[in-house]
Amino acid sequence: MASEFRIYRPGDRAIVAAVIQHPSLAEDFDVMQGPHAVDAWLADPFHDLTLLELAFEDGAPAGLASVFALNGRDGGFVMMRIAVLDRFRCHGLGSRLLERALAGVARRHPQVAEISTSFWLPNEAAEAFTMKHDLERVRTFWLMERPRGPIGEPAWPPGIRLAGHDGTDRQYRDIAAAYNDSFAHHYHSVQTTIEETHGIFERPGMRLDGLMLAYRGDECVGFCRGELHASRGEIAVLGTIQSARGIGLGRALLRWGVQWLERETPGRVTLLVDGQNESALSLYRSEGFALARSRAVFSRAPS
Repeated sequence: MASEFRIYRPGDRAIVAAVIQHPSLAEDFDVMQGPHAVDAWLADPFHDLTLLELAFEDGAPAGLASVFALNGRDGGFVMMRIAVLDRFRCHGLGSRLLERALAGVARRHPQVAEISTSFWLPNEAAEAFTMKHDLERVRTFWLMERPRGPIGEPAWPPGIRLAGHDGTDRQYRDIAAAYNDSFAHHYHSVQTTIEETHGIFERPGMRLDGLMLAYRGDECVGFCRGELHASRGEIAVLGTIQSARGIGLGRALLRWGVQWLERETPGRVTLLVDGQNESALSLYRSEGFALARSRAVFSRAPS
Protein backbone atom coordinates (compact mmCIF):
# COMPACT_ATOMS: atom_id res chain seq x y z
CA MET A 1 0.00 0.00 0.00
CA ALA A 2 1.08 3.58 -0.69
CA SER A 3 1.20 5.74 2.44
CA GLU A 4 0.63 9.48 2.43
CA PHE A 5 0.80 11.99 5.28
CA ARG A 6 -0.32 15.59 5.37
CA ILE A 7 -1.28 18.26 7.87
CA TYR A 8 -4.96 18.98 8.48
CA ARG A 9 -6.37 21.82 6.44
CA PRO A 10 -9.77 23.54 6.23
CA GLY A 11 -12.21 21.19 4.58
CA ASP A 12 -10.77 18.04 6.21
CA ARG A 13 -13.40 17.82 8.93
CA ALA A 14 -15.11 14.84 7.25
CA ILE A 15 -11.79 12.97 7.07
CA VAL A 16 -11.15 13.53 10.77
CA ALA A 17 -14.66 12.31 11.59
CA ALA A 18 -14.19 9.23 9.39
CA VAL A 19 -11.17 8.26 11.50
CA ILE A 20 -12.20 9.00 15.09
CA GLN A 21 -15.79 7.84 14.56
CA HIS A 22 -14.76 4.60 12.83
CA PRO A 23 -16.11 1.54 14.71
CA SER A 24 -12.59 0.33 15.52
CA LEU A 25 -11.74 3.64 17.24
CA ALA A 26 -15.08 4.97 18.46
CA GLU A 27 -14.84 3.35 21.90
CA ASP A 28 -11.55 5.03 22.77
CA PHE A 29 -12.76 8.32 21.28
CA ASP A 30 -16.14 7.97 22.99
CA VAL A 31 -16.55 11.66 23.85
CA MET A 32 -16.11 12.58 20.17
CA GLN A 33 -19.10 10.71 18.80
CA GLY A 34 -21.89 13.29 19.23
CA PRO A 35 -23.18 15.65 16.52
CA HIS A 36 -20.94 18.59 17.52
CA ALA A 37 -18.10 16.60 19.06
CA VAL A 38 -15.66 16.63 16.14
CA ASP A 39 -16.09 20.39 15.65
CA ALA A 40 -15.60 20.99 19.37
CA TRP A 41 -12.45 18.84 19.35
CA LEU A 42 -11.03 20.78 16.41
CA ALA A 43 -11.91 24.11 18.06
CA ASP A 44 -10.29 23.32 21.42
CA PRO A 45 -7.91 26.22 22.19
CA PHE A 46 -5.16 23.79 23.28
CA HIS A 47 -5.35 21.75 20.06
CA ASP A 48 -2.43 22.59 17.78
CA LEU A 49 -4.01 22.09 14.37
CA THR A 50 -0.69 22.84 12.67
CA LEU A 51 0.43 19.44 14.02
CA LEU A 52 -2.77 17.50 13.33
CA GLU A 53 -1.43 14.91 10.91
CA LEU A 54 -3.65 12.82 8.66
CA ALA A 55 -2.54 9.45 7.25
CA PHE A 56 -3.85 7.77 4.10
CA GLU A 57 -3.29 4.35 2.55
CA ASP A 58 -3.92 4.17 -1.18
CA GLY A 59 -5.88 7.40 -0.82
CA ALA A 60 -8.18 6.10 1.95
CA PRO A 61 -8.19 7.75 5.43
CA ALA A 62 -6.17 5.44 7.66
CA GLY A 63 -5.28 7.34 10.84
CA LEU A 64 -4.24 10.56 12.49
CA ALA A 65 -2.01 12.05 15.16
CA SER A 66 -3.18 15.00 17.26
CA VAL A 67 -1.25 17.22 19.65
CA PHE A 68 -2.65 19.26 22.54
CA ALA A 69 -0.05 21.66 23.95
CA LEU A 70 -0.63 22.69 27.56
CA ASN A 71 1.09 24.95 30.05
CA GLY A 72 1.46 22.94 33.24
CA ARG A 73 2.54 24.09 36.69
CA ASP A 74 5.76 22.11 36.38
CA GLY A 75 6.41 23.01 32.76
CA GLY A 76 4.78 22.56 29.42
CA PHE A 77 3.56 19.17 28.28
CA VAL A 78 1.70 17.75 25.30
CA MET A 79 -1.08 15.19 25.16
CA MET A 80 -0.94 13.17 21.94
CA ARG A 81 -3.50 10.85 20.43
CA ILE A 82 -2.36 8.37 17.78
CA ALA A 83 -5.23 6.63 15.99
CA VAL A 84 -5.04 4.00 13.22
CA LEU A 85 -8.02 2.15 11.77
CA ASP A 86 -7.91 -1.57 12.54
CA ARG A 87 -7.33 -2.75 8.96
CA PHE A 88 -4.21 -0.58 8.65
CA ARG A 89 -2.50 -1.64 11.87
CA CYS A 90 0.68 -3.70 12.33
CA HIS A 91 2.40 -2.09 9.33
CA GLY A 92 4.23 0.71 11.14
CA LEU A 93 1.71 3.45 10.38
CA GLY A 94 1.21 4.39 14.03
CA SER A 95 4.96 4.58 14.61
CA ARG A 96 5.38 6.86 11.61
CA LEU A 97 2.58 9.11 12.84
CA LEU A 98 4.21 9.30 16.27
CA GLU A 99 7.61 10.07 14.75
CA ARG A 100 6.14 12.90 12.70
CA ALA A 101 4.22 14.26 15.69
CA LEU A 102 7.35 14.23 17.87
CA ALA A 103 9.28 16.12 15.20
CA GLY A 104 6.50 18.68 15.05
CA VAL A 105 6.49 19.11 18.83
CA ALA A 106 10.26 19.62 18.86
CA ARG A 107 9.85 22.30 16.21
CA ARG A 108 6.73 24.05 17.54
CA HIS A 109 6.94 23.44 21.31
CA PRO A 110 10.62 23.00 22.24
CA GLN A 111 9.91 24.01 25.84
CA VAL A 112 7.77 20.97 26.70
CA ALA A 113 9.10 18.66 29.40
CA GLU A 114 6.78 15.72 28.84
CA ILE A 115 5.03 13.78 26.08
CA SER A 116 1.83 12.01 27.17
CA THR A 117 -0.91 9.88 25.71
CA SER A 118 -3.90 8.06 27.18
CA PHE A 119 -6.47 5.39 26.36
CA TRP A 120 -9.19 3.29 27.96
CA LEU A 121 -8.22 -0.06 29.47
CA PRO A 122 -8.01 -2.84 28.53
CA ASN A 123 -6.27 -2.16 25.22
CA GLU A 124 -3.47 -4.64 24.58
CA ALA A 125 -2.52 -3.16 21.21
CA ALA A 126 -2.18 0.38 22.61
CA GLU A 127 -0.19 -0.85 25.61
CA ALA A 128 2.21 -2.72 23.31
CA PHE A 129 2.58 0.43 21.21
CA THR A 130 3.45 2.60 24.21
CA MET A 131 6.00 0.08 25.48
CA LYS A 132 7.62 -0.06 22.04
CA HIS A 133 8.08 3.70 22.11
CA ASP A 134 9.32 3.96 25.72
CA LEU A 135 6.16 5.51 27.14
CA GLU A 136 5.66 4.44 30.75
CA ARG A 137 2.39 4.25 32.63
CA VAL A 138 2.38 7.12 35.11
CA ARG A 139 -1.25 7.62 36.12
CA THR A 140 -4.66 6.01 36.05
CA PHE A 141 -7.87 7.98 35.84
CA TRP A 142 -11.18 6.48 36.93
CA LEU A 143 -14.42 6.88 35.07
CA MET A 144 -16.97 6.79 37.87
CA GLU A 145 -20.68 6.31 37.34
CA ARG A 146 -23.70 6.94 39.53
CA PRO A 147 -26.96 5.03 39.17
CA ARG A 148 -29.68 7.33 37.94
CA GLY A 149 -31.98 8.48 40.70
CA PRO A 150 -32.52 11.27 43.22
CA ILE A 151 -29.54 12.87 44.88
CA GLY A 152 -29.66 15.16 47.91
CA GLU A 153 -30.47 18.81 47.35
CA PRO A 154 -27.42 21.09 47.23
CA ALA A 155 -26.79 22.63 50.65
CA TRP A 156 -25.08 25.90 49.76
CA PRO A 157 -22.76 27.22 52.48
CA PRO A 158 -23.66 30.58 54.06
CA GLY A 159 -22.55 33.59 52.07
CA ILE A 160 -22.40 31.75 48.72
CA ARG A 161 -23.95 33.42 45.70
CA LEU A 162 -24.62 31.45 42.51
CA ALA A 163 -24.17 32.63 38.94
CA GLY A 164 -24.70 31.02 35.57
CA HIS A 165 -22.86 31.80 32.37
CA ASP A 166 -23.07 35.44 31.25
CA GLY A 167 -20.25 35.61 28.69
CA THR A 168 -18.57 38.71 30.13
CA ASP A 169 -14.83 39.20 30.20
CA ARG A 170 -15.07 39.59 33.98
CA GLN A 171 -16.62 36.16 34.32
CA TYR A 172 -14.04 34.49 32.10
CA ARG A 173 -11.34 36.12 34.23
CA ASP A 174 -13.07 34.76 37.34
CA ILE A 175 -13.32 31.25 35.88
CA ALA A 176 -9.65 31.18 34.85
CA ALA A 177 -8.49 32.40 38.27
CA ALA A 178 -10.67 29.91 40.15
CA TYR A 179 -9.62 27.05 37.90
CA ASN A 180 -5.91 27.80 38.25
CA ASP A 181 -6.18 27.98 42.04
CA SER A 182 -8.36 24.88 42.37
CA PHE A 183 -6.07 22.60 40.37
CA ALA A 184 -2.71 24.17 41.20
CA HIS A 185 -1.46 21.05 42.97
CA HIS A 186 -3.11 18.39 40.81
CA TYR A 187 -1.35 16.05 38.42
CA HIS A 188 -0.92 17.74 35.03
CA SER A 189 -2.40 20.95 36.39
CA VAL A 190 -3.02 23.33 33.51
CA GLN A 191 -2.61 27.05 34.02
CA THR A 192 -5.20 28.56 31.71
CA THR A 193 -5.53 32.11 30.42
CA ILE A 194 -8.63 34.24 29.98
CA GLU A 195 -8.33 33.82 26.20
CA GLU A 196 -8.15 30.03 26.48
CA THR A 197 -11.15 30.06 28.79
CA HIS A 198 -13.05 32.05 26.17
CA GLY A 199 -12.08 29.40 23.63
CA ILE A 200 -13.35 26.52 25.76
CA PHE A 201 -16.80 28.09 26.09
CA GLU A 202 -17.01 29.13 22.45
CA ARG A 203 -16.63 25.61 21.05
CA PRO A 204 -19.51 24.31 18.89
CA GLY A 205 -22.24 22.53 20.83
CA MET A 206 -21.16 23.90 24.21
CA ARG A 207 -24.04 23.77 26.70
CA LEU A 208 -23.63 27.07 28.51
CA ASP A 209 -26.51 26.25 30.86
CA GLY A 210 -24.37 23.41 32.19
CA LEU A 211 -22.14 25.85 34.09
CA MET A 212 -22.62 26.97 37.68
CA LEU A 213 -20.28 29.34 39.48
CA ALA A 214 -20.18 29.95 43.22
CA TYR A 215 -19.13 33.36 44.55
CA ARG A 216 -18.19 34.52 48.03
CA GLY A 217 -18.30 38.27 47.88
CA ASP A 218 -16.75 39.26 44.56
CA GLU A 219 -14.52 36.18 44.33
CA CYS A 220 -15.39 33.06 42.35
CA VAL A 221 -14.64 30.23 44.79
CA GLY A 222 -16.08 27.18 43.00
CA PHE A 223 -17.48 25.91 39.73
CA CYS A 224 -19.13 22.92 38.09
CA ARG A 225 -19.58 22.28 34.37
CA GLY A 226 -21.49 19.42 32.79
CA GLU A 227 -21.14 18.03 29.27
CA LEU A 228 -23.43 15.79 27.23
CA HIS A 229 -21.77 13.07 25.16
CA ALA A 230 -23.34 10.59 22.78
CA SER A 231 -23.37 7.73 25.30
CA ARG A 232 -23.28 9.53 28.67
CA GLY A 233 -23.41 12.76 30.60
CA GLU A 234 -20.31 13.89 32.45
CA ILE A 235 -19.32 16.24 35.23
CA ALA A 236 -16.56 17.62 33.03
CA VAL A 237 -14.93 19.84 35.64
CA LEU A 238 -15.63 20.52 39.32
CA GLY A 239 -13.45 22.56 41.62
CA THR A 240 -13.23 24.79 44.66
CA ILE A 241 -10.41 27.19 45.43
CA GLN A 242 -8.15 26.17 48.29
CA SER A 243 -9.47 28.80 50.72
CA ALA A 244 -13.07 27.59 50.24
CA ARG A 245 -12.56 23.91 51.04
CA GLY A 246 -14.03 22.02 53.95
CA ILE A 247 -17.32 23.97 53.96
CA GLY A 248 -19.41 21.63 51.81
CA LEU A 249 -19.19 23.67 48.62
CA GLY A 250 -17.77 20.87 46.48
CA ARG A 251 -20.58 18.53 47.52
CA ALA A 252 -23.22 21.14 46.76
CA LEU A 253 -21.73 21.80 43.30
CA LEU A 254 -21.54 18.08 42.60
CA ARG A 255 -25.21 17.62 43.47
CA TRP A 256 -26.13 20.55 41.24
CA GLY A 257 -24.19 18.96 38.39
CA VAL A 258 -25.81 15.55 38.84
CA GLN A 259 -29.26 17.13 38.84
CA TRP A 260 -28.45 19.05 35.65
CA LEU A 261 -27.24 15.90 33.89
CA GLU A 262 -30.29 13.90 34.93
CA ARG A 263 -32.57 16.62 33.57
CA GLU A 264 -30.73 16.99 30.30
CA THR A 265 -29.90 13.42 29.27
CA PRO A 266 -31.37 9.94 29.73
CA GLY A 267 -27.83 8.54 29.58
CA ARG A 268 -25.37 7.54 32.25
CA VAL A 269 -24.14 10.05 34.83
CA THR A 270 -20.34 9.95 34.98
CA LEU A 271 -17.18 11.83 35.88
CA LEU A 272 -13.45 11.26 35.37
CA VAL A 273 -11.09 11.59 38.31
CA ASP A 274 -7.43 11.02 39.07
CA GLY A 275 -7.20 7.64 40.81
CA GLN A 276 -4.75 9.12 43.33
CA ASN A 277 -7.01 12.01 44.35
CA GLU A 278 -8.29 10.48 47.59
CA SER A 279 -10.29 13.50 48.76
CA ALA A 280 -12.24 13.66 45.48
CA LEU A 281 -12.75 9.89 45.46
CA SER A 282 -14.15 10.01 48.98
CA LEU A 283 -16.65 12.71 48.01
CA TYR A 284 -17.78 10.93 44.85
CA ARG A 285 -18.19 7.58 46.59
CA SER A 286 -20.25 9.19 49.33
CA GLU A 287 -22.64 10.50 46.65
CA GLY A 288 -23.11 7.09 45.02
CA PHE A 289 -20.41 7.07 42.33
CA ALA A 290 -18.45 3.87 41.70
CA LEU A 291 -15.63 2.84 39.39
CA ALA A 292 -16.88 1.93 35.90
CA ARG A 293 -13.62 1.74 33.93
CA SER A 294 -10.06 3.07 33.89
CA ARG A 295 -8.07 5.31 31.56
CA ALA A 296 -4.29 5.05 31.69
CA VAL A 297 -1.85 7.89 31.05
CA PHE A 298 1.54 7.04 29.56
CA SER A 299 4.44 9.46 29.49
CA ARG A 300 8.05 10.05 28.48
CA ALA A 301 10.49 12.90 28.14
CA PRO A 302 10.77 14.41 24.67
CA SER A 303 13.63 12.88 22.71
